[in-house]
Amino acid sequence: MSKGTLFLIPNTLGDEAREEQLPHVIPNEVTKQASQLEYWIVENAKTARSFLKAVNSVHPLIKPLQEMKMVEWSGPSSKIDINDLLKPLLSGHHLGLLSEAGLPAVADPGTEIVALAHRLKISVKPLTGPSSLMLALMASGMNGQGFMFHGYLAIKALERIQELRSLESQSKKNRATQLWIETPYRNLGMLESCIEALHPNTQLCIATHLTLSDELVVSQTISEWRKAWSSQSPKIKYLEKKPAVFLMQA
Repeated sequence: MSKGTLFLIPNTLGDEAREEQLPHVIPNEVTKQASQLEYWIVENAKTARSFLKAVNSVHPLIKPLQEMKMVEWSGPSSKIDINDLLKPLLSGHHLGLLSEAGLPAVADPGTEIVALAHRLKISVKPLTGPSSLMLALMASGMNGQGFMFHGYLAIKALERIQELRSLESQSKKNRATQLWIETPYRNLGMLESCIEALHPNTQLCIATHLTLSDELVVSQTISEWRKAWSSQSPKIKYLEKKPAVFLMQA
């Protein structure tokens, strides 16, 4: 029996008005392929159904939503045996791995699933969609030839400041852009740490709600961020509790 293909399905970057977003950020051929998949690995079944409902508005689904075979998996801490997740593929069925936002396995759970698929000699097909990291890098005005992504930085303020100074030193030495993300409710704490830790001439970009109608990308020096912070610029308040990408170049 031939094995199925693992399709890596990109999602929109925001969960509001997905039907309106979809044609602008997900290619037609991707939504068409997604509509033909019956088996899914998702982080959250509710939001996955919301995505597929939007897909259905463009291309009719192969089966009604309630008949889709979805398994929730949010990473290695999940209680499900990862080998069980890929059984449909071994039985010849195609399977979709869906991100909550953006691209599967990029700053997102799924790497372990893709790695296991390769070990089992299962074909892996990545499909085109939005990446907040790449969009932010494009819009930052920073070095797009040399960059490094660090995921989440330290939570405790003192450790975070030390880490930021280390990244600034690396950036200055290698002329490389440093990227990281933060939990939305800690955005302002991260910005405050950047203002405290980094050199006045270091460039800091914060990009939030990318591809959405209210997206904001601000790229300026720490000195300029310090002035905006002290004057409580509306841009500062806007950053609170919104998914954001932070980029820095010394």
